[in-house]
Amino acid sequence: MTPALQLAGFLSVFLVRRIARRGVLRLPSVRWTIALAGLAAFVGFCAFGVVILRQLISEPEQLSPLLRVVGVSTPLWILTVFTVVRVLFMKASDLVELTFSFPLTNRARTLGFMLFESLVVGLGVMLMLGALVTGTISIGGFGILDQVITCLVMPSTVAYLVASVYYLGLERLLLRLRLARLRAFLVPVVLAATLVALYLGVSTQSESVLFAAVGQGDDYFAVQLLFADIAASHGTMAATGIWLAMLALLVCAVFAIAPRQFDPTRRFAIVPRLFGPTEFGAYFAAHIRGIETVTVCGISLAGSYALFLADIRLPPILLLAVTVQSVYAYVSTEPLRACGPRRHGPGMRYVLVIGPQLATLAIIAPPISILSALTGARLDEILSVVGFAVSNVIVLTLAGIAFPPEKGNPFSVIAGAAVAGLVTGTIMLGTNLLGLPPQFTVGVMLALTLIAAALSIAGMDRIERTSRHEVVV
Repeated sequence: MTPALQLAGFLSVFLVRRIARRGVLRLPSVRWTIALAGLAAFVGFCAFGVVILRQLISEPEQLSPLLRVVGVSTPLWILTVFTVVRVLFMKASDLVELTFSFPLTNRARTLGFMLFESLVVGLGVMLMLGALVTGTISIGGFGILDQVITCLVMPSTVAYLVASVYYLGLERLLLRLRLARLRAFLVPVVLAATLVALYLGVSTQSESVLFAAVGQGDDYFAVQLLFADIAASHGTMAATGIWLAMLALLVCAVFAIAPRQFDPTRRFAIVPRLFGPTEFGAYFAAHIRGIETVTVCGISLAGSYALFLADIRLPPILLLAVTVQSVYAYVSTEPLRACGPRRHGPGMRYVLVIGPQLATLAIIAPPISILSALTGARLDEILSVVGFAVSNVIVLTLAGIAFPPEKGNPFSVIAGAAVAGLVTGTIMLGTNLLGLPPQFTVGVMLALTLIAAALSIAGMDRIERTSRHEVVV
């Protein structure tokens, strides 16, 4: 157990130091400012949850139905965060190879990665459910903690281990089918399809669980609430004993099913050169031919089609997933910018970075928007999501310039993405809470986009001039 704990500690220290020493985070003042802003945002989020929950619920007896409904969707949140972390680990080939220099057995290495991964997944779920738990405790007191543990904590840990077994089994299957080289494409697609299926299943369970909890319907059994049902019938100690036994069985299953390590392929698809042998065409090919871009576009299209088949009315929010790759745009195009003569000024070089991303968005947006419209989404909803996606591309590109991701360490994008999400989310949430008209919100997003573009051009020019020793830092 000690070597596994040491490996988990090494991964934590390594990633925190590599993330906290990149781009503008090299300055202690920037690091402390962002850390305090993040802490303030989380405290504000929890306070907001307390205020909203107290407006909706006046009696502590009403908390039990709420916790049961949220507990039903807990595996969905776990699998969502697990998928993100797993995809990051699949791209972190340099980090994984570094661990092979440690004197560890395969079992200890698997356990060490699992401990670190569970810490990251738990942190992500805590950030998402922090407001709910804080509001629940503020109304029901610490006596409600038993229900919080049985409805949220216990199902979350079991769901994480089940997701680990599912993922490792999928990789072992790919090994048997001799498709291991395509794991970087197939595994995210399968996990995303599982997310869609789980979402559809959870959405049909929530109403039945709520009616059963308030006594207006028949008793309904949901496997996610197994520990809550056992605690209600036989006590918390019995639920804890069964939970511990299940954890032990799932950990043994993880050790038994874990396959041998193998490296993912870095090249996957050959795409048509839509813009020919031009300079813009080279930048476009560098952006769209990456396996990550192909995967996220495929997931967005498949998810939109699944929502269409299920007749779920939603604006094309899956289009936002395509914009996530903007964090890598500046780093991935660096070899192209470094070769050849410098024929363009700062503005044109920025256009070559941002243009292929907007072209990809223009290609993928029409089919996703049409599928959304066929489910009943209004035109103004579709246009607002498309406009927000365009703004997101520009903002995340700035995040990739200010917090450049490190090759072989995809976790380094967390800082930039978190800061971009914090700024954009705070502005959007603030305008909505104040009840401002939509025109004002559009104006704010337009101003934020223009500021991000201006900062990106200035930042790119300064970084490139510094690398050529044209400025004194």
